[in-house]
Amino acid sequence: MIKSSIIFIIFVGIALLIVELIKRNNQEENKPDLSVYEKKPYLFDTSSEFNLYKVLLELFGDKYFIFPQINYSHLIQPKKTTWEKERKYRSRIDRKSADFVMCDKERIVPQLIIELDGSVHNFKTKQARDEFINEITKVTGLPILHLKNSDLDKEYIKKEIAQKLNP
Repeated sequence: MIKSSIIFIIFVGIALLIVELIKRNNQEENKPDLSVYEKKPYLFDTSSEFNLYKVLLELFGDKYFIFPQINYSHLIQPKKTTWEKERKYRSRIDRKSADFVMCDKERIVPQLIIELDGSVHNFKTKQARDEFINEITKVTGLPILHLKNSDLDKEYIKKEIAQKLNP
């Protein structure tokens, strides 16, 4: 009787060990492969974005904080409704980002979104995205200014931003 109990305990111990080894192996297989990621060399995707950023800082850096690459979900949120609907509406803006956001220095409230429209904005998908963003910023009362790569003259930028900030 004691001998069969010892054999049973050893059998259960071996079975538990096998289950634990299988569990650990599955956990390692389910880990994401992080080796596919690397640090981007620059924050800005184009030299035009970087040049515009420098112009914005020069012209308005004393009065406004100028934040690059701000996700629209940090600027706009769905109205309170069911969790499912809010999630659905938020997903429409989650992966979209504004090139620049000018915020007042007192309370960090967004005052103006600036989009730099390069040649990719000639594609239908980008145009549809821009149309959606234009409508949503209009509905929420957040002004947006679209500049083209050819519009990087300091005086032109200063005039356009002044018109958007003081309509």
